[in-house]
Amino acid sequence: MLTSHTRRRFLTHSLFTGLTGAFSLAAGCKYFPQETQRAQAAEDPDKDQFATIGMKTVIGNADPIPVSSVGLVWNLKGTGSTPQADSWRTMLETALKKRKLTPKEILDDPKHSTSLVLVSAQVPPGARIGDRLDVDVTLPPGSKTTSLKFGMLDVCDLTNFELAGAARQQLTDAGVAVGKVPQASANALLLGNRLAVAEGPLVAGTMVQAGEPKAIAASPDDAPEEPMLRVAKIWGGAVCNFDRPYYFLLNDNAPQPRLAMVVASRLNSVFIGSGDRAGKIAEAKVQGKPLVAVFVPPAYRLNHSRFLMVARQVPLVPVTSNDPSRKKLEGELLSPETAIVAALKLEAYGTDSEDTLRVGLEEESPWVKFAASTSLCYLGKADPRAALALGDLAYKHPALRSHCLTALASQDDAPCTEQLVELMRKGDSSLRYGAFSALRTADASHEAIRGRRMGNSFYLHTVAPDSESLVHLTTERRNEIVLFGNVWPVRGPFSIPLGNEFTVSMKDGDKAVTISRIMAKKAPVYKTENDPDTDENYEVVKVEKRPDLSMLLTGVVELGGTYSDAIELIRRLSAADCLGTKVAIDTMPRGISIQQLAQIARIDPTVMKANKEVERVQHGGDALQSGIDLPSEAEAVKKKFEEPSLNRDPGRLFAPIGLDAGTAKMRATE
Repeated sequence: MLTSHTRRRFLTHSLFTGLTGAFSLAAGCKYFPQETQRAQAAEDPDKDQFATIGMKTVIGNADPIPVSSVGLVWNLKGTGSTPQADSWRTMLETALKKRKLTPKEILDDPKHSTSLVLVSAQVPPGARIGDRLDVDVTLPPGSKTTSLKFGMLDVCDLTNFELAGAARQQLTDAGVAVGKVPQASANALLLGNRLAVAEGPLVAGTMVQAGEPKAIAASPDDAPEEPMLRVAKIWGGAVCNFDRPYYFLLNDNAPQPRLAMVVASRLNSVFIGSGDRAGKIAEAKVQGKPLVAVFVPPAYRLNHSRFLMVARQVPLVPVTSNDPSRKKLEGELLSPETAIVAALKLEAYGTDSEDTLRVGLEEESPWVKFAASTSLCYLGKADPRAALALGDLAYKHPALRSHCLTALASQDDAPCTEQLVELMRKGDSSLRYGAFSALRTADASHEAIRGRRMGNSFYLHTVAPDSESLVHLTTERRNEIVLFGNVWPVRGPFSIPLGNEFTVSMKDGDKAVTISRIMAKKAPVYKTENDPDTDENYEVVKVEKRPDLSMLLTGVVELGGTYSDAIELIRRLSAADCLGTKVAIDTMPRGISIQQLAQIARIDPTVMKANKEVERVQHGGDALQSGIDLPSEAEAVKKKFEEPSLNRDPGRLFAPIGLDAGTAKMRATE
């Protein structure tokens, strides 16, 4: 559990440090002592006493970094292929030789158990060492591999890359002498540093076609017999190798060196807390401008956009308790129309605002309670009343649900986790699975999660006993099946094939379900093009299980089944009306941006309009982040209610979010 002392130590060592690895800048790094920062902050001119950090800086390093490599997949069951003699094979052979392996023996395997693949991922802005990244695995053009099912990706270094011409231009813009004669053609691909390492079991194909609602098909014939097995995913299959800060770049008209120290000092004061040692800043430059390298504090690790928004609202000069601007915000916090904006600005004042925010918890307005309780959570205070308010709001108001769950997940203290445990027991599938995902994010070892690894393929969780039964599947973010309740009965008769090997059947009157698989009698257990096609080489292995879904999944895994087989089994049982419980797929709560909520609150004091709008388009629309700035007072008065753009990507709820295209002007060149 992250105690306040742990958070302080974390920020002391990580907030505003110098740039490292692939992102060292030409000017290098130099650190300023704590005493100098405080002296400079005290000398800030009077004309800036009402200025905020957002008025003096822009945000850079806010685009994801694509990383990729050529990799090796093994453990294929005769569906692999020998790679062509091209540049991809040459790269893979070089990597294998560095590990003292024999490339020809591995790549030219006559049993076709291996395949050359292309591996890619993205490093999001604000990533830290050890963060998990999702991995895409595809086949190169011309590959004869027919399926990646059962495959395991071998250890693979992922690097960034750039065209030689673009890299040359960036160096020239930064003032670095590159010479008159290029060392490589403009279209040559230059590989960079090892930024991540990928490996793990593949999930080949998908049970839900792109662009279609994520629901169980009406009948087994409505969906394709086989998913796309030539592409695969490894959710969380790569580990980030470097810390990647955001850049706070100073405006052209700002006094550069002194203001950089003021910005760092004020951010340290707000996000570390008074009395702590200030963090260090880097004296590095982008196109001649100094910058401050900023890492996201632990409390905001799931909501980077909120951290950047609040950080830009931090005043350059501390605001006293009797300051008129603070008094104004204290009044606006208690009004539904202005509560969200006021709470965010008070949050930017730091822990001095806690008592004011607690007053908001006593108000009847859901907007006021929402604004006050979320800000208290992000300030690192697991106030039991704030946690209770967030749980109640998440249950009653779908429009606020995603924000409430994210705030509860930001703390692993008992008041927050208890609310998430309770929310897993009630409400619709969106709320229950959202609460489960939030609890797993906050504390993966919590006893209410009850997860176990099923073979080497997926996780099975049985949660919320004595609640209504529900089966939840995920096709995104993580290989997991979540079973809510106590029992998940299966009723016959049925006979369900899973691919070309498995059959799950139950005759009328049977008390057990039979799971069978066609297997070879000796290794290799799967037929290849060189093996004789005779029945004598194969046998049928069977197991019987009690007619409960949890037992059936266990049986499939015992016979070597994968996550894809498990999902297909549930899909077909549900489509045939043989599963006595509801099945939901990827029902993470969708959300409206905090800026849109602030606008809606001015005309919807009860939150009812927002709730109806979220429910109406629960499975449609696509969300674009609305930037990292609050709406101005003029916009709040003039702008009418617009249909919100909702988030249908559940992977975005408990993960850092990059900036949208509207903030492109705020990005710095990598």
